[in-house]
Amino acid sequence: MPSFAYKGYTIRPRTFQLRGSARWTLDLLIGRNGQLRAFSGPATYLTEAGAETACAKFGCQIIDGAVRDCSVTDLN
Repeated sequence: MPSFAYKGYTIRPRTFQLRGSARWTLDLLIGRNGQLRAFSGPATYLTEAGAETACAKFGCQIIDGAVRDCSVTDLN
């Protein structure tokens, strides 16, 4: 899944497959005005596509302020 824009931010899934496993991680970057912040979660997924979809949803939730202890408000 390529990067996409959401409310002035760019969300870039960067999931990877765990070694020795068929599971994919919840890892993404959120950027704005040349600044980037990495986020990850404990969940894993059976497919790369499933992980990318979850990354996109998680990124939108972070930007919307719906994820506790995750913020992008200082990315100017």
